[in-house]
Amino acid sequence: MKTIKYIILGVILSSLVVSSFSFSPSRRSFSQDEKVTFCETYTQQELFSKLDSEASFFSLLHLDGTNPESSRIGTCHESDMKALWALVQGESFQNQVPKDLIIAAGAEASGQLFSLYAIRKPASIDAFPSQEDLVEVSVSGNKEANYTLLISFSESGAKKWASLTLKNKGRDLAILFEGKVIAAPRVTEEIKGGKCSISGSYTADEINRLKAALEN
Repeated sequence: MKTIKYIILGVILSSLVVSSFSFSPSRRSFSQDEKVTFCETYTQQELFSKLDSEASFFSLLHLDGTNPESSRIGTCHESDMKALWALVQGESFQNQVPKDLIIAAGAEASGQLFSLYAIRKPASIDAFPSQEDLVEVSVSGNKEANYTLLISFSESGAKKWASLTLKNKGRDLAILFEGKVIAAPRVTEEIKGGKCSISGSYTADEINRLKAALEN
C-alpha cells in the first residue's frame, strides 16, 4: 500500500456500487436533513448476543465473510429485504436490541446481496462532524495502487473528529449518505489535526463515487 502522511483507516467496504433498491433505516431514523452523516456503530457480536431467539432474522442473513468485531453484520438478498425490514420493525426485535440501534443498508452490492450495518443513532448530532465540516475531499493514488480518499475538516469538525476517534479506538465509524452506509472505517487511534484518509480496494469509478457523495 502506498505510504501517505495521513493516518490510514482500514475500510470494510471493498467496492462501492450504487443500487436503485431503497432500504430505509429502522423506525428510529435520523432527524437531521444532512445527506452525509457520521455515526458510531455496534459490532456484529454486540447485536447478535441480544438476538438468540430471533431465528427468523438469522435465516434471512448471510454471514459469509463477516467479522464479529465489525459493524457489517452480514448481507441480505434483495428478494428477502422486505421480509427483513418488517422483522426489524417488529416489537419482538425492537424489544431485544438497544434503543439507539439502526439497521442500515450499505451502498455496496454484490450480485443481489446487500450489506447491512448496525448503526448507533447519535444522541446529539452536534457532537459529530457534519457535511458542513468537510473542507476538502480529494483522491490519491492511481490504477497501479490502491486509491485513497483524503478528507480535511474545518476547525470545529477537526475537534469533533478527534473526540469521536478517541472514543471509538478499535471500533468502526460509519459514514452514511442519504441513509446508506458508504464506508465503515475501523479507527486505529485518535486522529487530530483535521485530516484523515480512507483506503481500500477501490476502482477509479468507485472512489470517485464516494468522493462525489461526500461533496454533494
